[in-house]
Amino acid sequence: MKISKHTITYFSITFVVLCIGIQVFLGWQWVNNRTAHTHAMQSPLLLSSANLVTQSEQLLQTTLTCKLQVCTSTQPPLSTQIINLRDDINTFRQLAAVEKSNISLVGNMLYPQLLLSINKFIATEDINTFQQSLLTYYANLQDSHQNLISTLNTDHSNKQQQIFRKALVILTSCLAAILVFIVLQHQQRKPSSNQTSLANGDINRLATQLENIDASGIQHKLNDFGTSPTERRIFAHLSSMYQDVENQKRNADLYRQLYALIGYEIRGMTNTIQGGVRLIAQDAGENGAVMARDITLATNTLSDLADNYNRLISGGNKAQAGNIKFLSFMSELIVHLTAKTQHSQRVFDCRLHNNLPEVIEGNATSLFWVLFLQLSNAISAQTAPYMLLNIRTEAADEVEQTRLIFEIIFLPTNIIDLAMIQDAQWAVINEKSGINDEWSKAILTKVSRLKSYWLQAPVPAIAFQAEQDSLIHPPLKKLHIGIDITPKSFYRVERSLEKKHVMICTDSPLQIDIMSQMLSQYGATVKIVRAANDIFKSLPMIGEYDAILITDTLKGIQLKSFCKTLHSRLKKSSRTKLFLAASESSTVQDTHAHVDRVFYTPLIPHEMIPNLAEAMQETEADNTQTQNTFLIVEDDRVQQFLLKKLLSKQGYDAHTVNDGAQAVDFMQEHGANIIFMDCIMPGMGGIEATKLIRQREGEMDSHHPATIIGATALTSASEHKSCIEAGMDYVISKPYKNDEIIKVIKKYMAIQKIC
Repeated sequence: MKISKHTITYFSITFVVLCIGIQVFLGWQWVNNRTAHTHAMQSPLLLSSANLVTQSEQLLQTTLTCKLQVCTSTQPPLSTQIINLRDDINTFRQLAAVEKSNISLVGNMLYPQLLLSINKFIATEDINTFQQSLLTYYANLQDSHQNLISTLNTDHSNKQQQIFRKALVILTSCLAAILVFIVLQHQQRKPSSNQTSLANGDINRLATQLENIDASGIQHKLNDFGTSPTERRIFAHLSSMYQDVENQKRNADLYRQLYALIGYEIRGMTNTIQGGVRLIAQDAGENGAVMARDITLATNTLSDLADNYNRLISGGNKAQAGNIKFLSFMSELIVHLTAKTQHSQRVFDCRLHNNLPEVIEGNATSLFWVLFLQLSNAISAQTAPYMLLNIRTEAADEVEQTRLIFEIIFLPTNIIDLAMIQDAQWAVINEKSGINDEWSKAILTKVSRLKSYWLQAPVPAIAFQAEQDSLIHPPLKKLHIGIDITPKSFYRVERSLEKKHVMICTDSPLQIDIMSQMLSQYGATVKIVRAANDIFKSLPMIGEYDAILITDTLKGIQLKSFCKTLHSRLKKSSRTKLFLAASESSTVQDTHAHVDRVFYTPLIPHEMIPNLAEAMQETEADNTQTQNTFLIVEDDRVQQFLLKKLLSKQGYDAHTVNDGAQAVDFMQEHGANIIFMDCIMPGMGGIEATKLIRQREGEMDSHHPATIIGATALTSASEHKSCIEAGMDYVISKPYKNDEIIKVIKKYMAIQKIC
């Protein structure tokens, strides 16, 4: 079809004007972006951060002058500066919660720890400790302020680069279009059919080349002397665009490798911490052993989180779906969430319904990170002191699928029970937790439906009846997450506590509901006691109960003295056991010697119930002798005889072997709870034998690894370190001493009580 010259001119002018208009619009965006950046550098968030640094510096200078005079938190100017600093911290956290696009405080413990340091100084008036902590936090606040400025500058630079790339693409397109119009004008001047066909052929050839060309092909065209100037300009622009894309890919790969290295470094640090803790714990008492156990669990949690993170960085969301053991998966998730809430000293409970799947289809790594980040961000965004994670199922849209419901409920008071939560007047609200559903769906590529939203309800009026004065509480809030999954099998609740009678003592209505419903589902008969004195009133009938389960949240009592008195009175009844549900490690350190077993909260049914049933079946002899199997690995027959005699005096019977190889064989065939391992022996020594025993325990995924006590006549620190690194728990000196043997056995007993 022949196009008139007038039409070509009209379209050429229109297109040039359009290109100029677009470029003007992009220039306007460029100017607006610079203006927005200028405003951002003067935003309330940045000003609040700068003010926070200034206030902390002033407070630090004031504390430095306190070395010359006595200062207290109630005397000005120290009191005024402390109040100002606390107000500035709260203001900054509020602004940060609003401007989540610029800063995220998820996992940032700097500001809570600074508040905790201030509160500790107000309580103890220890100006030296407060001054040292303030020095550290001042430096961290400066780094945080600089990071915020860097984030704003980076965002501004990225936006400017995006506008520049758009302008470059539009310019390239305009140049290409102008080239086409020039060709058309040339055809009008020489309207021969041969020239028209030739021009169309050139354009088609160029289009074909652009469809199939790569970076090397572009470079070849630029180096070809036969390439026309117009084509050379087009290919030069394409080459620049290719280089930008390749640089972005290369940077993405570098960041992925960097993140993976960070994960591996975390794993290495946790291994170092574990070795150091085990080395230090050998000189500590029973409480030190309990604390060492808690630190080791915390480092294991960090190590697992790093491994999970590495799997995600390595393409976890693209991996093929497999089978997930859902209950074990939930245990890992709950452990991480519990660790997060403990940092802020908030109470975290969990309720798992009895209709949950046992195995589901999916990618464990992707599902973990979606749930962890959603729930973790919700916890960081809310300040309620009490939280409940409610996990249940409901019908999905597809017949073969099930909808998993994860609800984290934030409670302003602990006088609310499950019925109040269920009957509350919930209404959907517009609130964000920082992670949107689109991001989650991109990670969970195999999930057909994922939806999350926030709900809010007023505190039930009946809850105020439990309080002496009607306080104004903030409303209840919960984050609701629904994910459709394909279940492979469902968990079947076995009534393993049939005919068991359990007394629960706690003053929290929520804990009463959770524990009583859980124990009843497994067949136990439950009695609720809300005050410690009521237990003593029931002592004449206490022999009817198999267990008494108390919590460390009871108010108005000294828990250690209470457990000690109650435990001594329960000795008259060989049937009744005393168990503690503990939320803090400090409670366990004080009371573990006066209870039969310790369970950490939140209580997870499929883990707690088997341990609870086993603990109720144990007799006193089981707890002291029968359950603990001893193995002596010693090549010196005299030392072997002396150690066995020491254990016999304490009521323990021990097996003996003569070298490390025999110890490895004995552990494979029979097993033992405590091993006294001579470090240096002919043939296979104790260090090599310990490594093999630990390796086998790892392959068998043993939940109760043996306690290995190394024995050596050498006193060098390197010798002891080699023993600990091999996997030994303690190292004692030879010849064997009675008091030292009793000490390490007591450590073992303390740790074994903790579930």
